[in-house]
Amino acid sequence: MVRLFEKRDAGRASEIMKSAFRSFLKEKYSDNGYFDPEELIKHAAAENRFTDNALFVAEEDGKLVGVVKVSAGKSGLGAFEWVGVDPECHARGVGAALMAKAEEFWRGRRQRKISTCVSSHNKKAILYYLKHDFIPEGYRSDHFIEGVDEIILGRFLRPEGGAAK
Repeated sequence: MVRLFEKRDAGRASEIMKSAFRSFLKEKYSDNGYFDPEELIKHAAAENRFTDNALFVAEEDGKLVGVVKVSAGKSGLGAFEWVGVDPECHARGVGAALMAKAEEFWRGRRQRKISTCVSSHNKKAILYYLKHDFIPEGYRSDHFIEGVDEIILGRFLRPEGGAAK
């Protein structure tokens, strides 16, 4: 089941996100507090006049196993901000369920195109995005972290039941 994030989810969601980023950044991972529980609560409540934001969580048997942050721009350009899945739940459809909820969110806000970025050495994430119709559109050297390059990905939001552009 995928639902909106609630304050009570913050601790477990923080563990999942930190674990996810630590898994591919290895020694370059620095816990700067971005995924601390209180910060996730702020992410969930963030509002501005240009974008709508949402955090969703996935549960299995009452246990939180995944989290995703998405946004929808007033211009029709959405973003897949970040996603994390409990390592014990990889390849069980959690990521696909989170993507489906993200698509529902974007469609409800009439988004035309979605963008994201992924660390160039994060093979699991690259495959995840490619599986969900994202295509590489650019490259940023040393973007967020020195020595970690990012691949910029995008996709047009296909009509429900329609083919991708």
